[in-house]
Amino acid sequence: ALEIWALGAATLLATLSAFYACRLSWQSYTFNDISTGNDATPLWIPQLGMAVGTLVLFIAFVDEFVSQWRGRPARAGGEQLRNE
Repeated sequence: ALEIWALGAATLLATLSAFYACRLSWQSYTFNDISTGNDATPLWIPQLGMAVGTLVLFIAFVDEFVSQWRGRPARAGGEQLRNE
């Protein structure tokens, strides 16, 4: 039960992090924010990497939460369980 609670909390935090990272990237794109350096890079380009990373983290936590909720054992390293 404690592991399901911890995965639920982690999923919630990953959801919030992914939402706000994507929102920040989108706002930087719509406002045409640029860096203050000499190259004047649009800020949405480096922020997009963080948004994609937080989305991947969110998907991983949801997958693990659903697996634990259904009672499937955790698999280390993506190994397949065999019934022999």
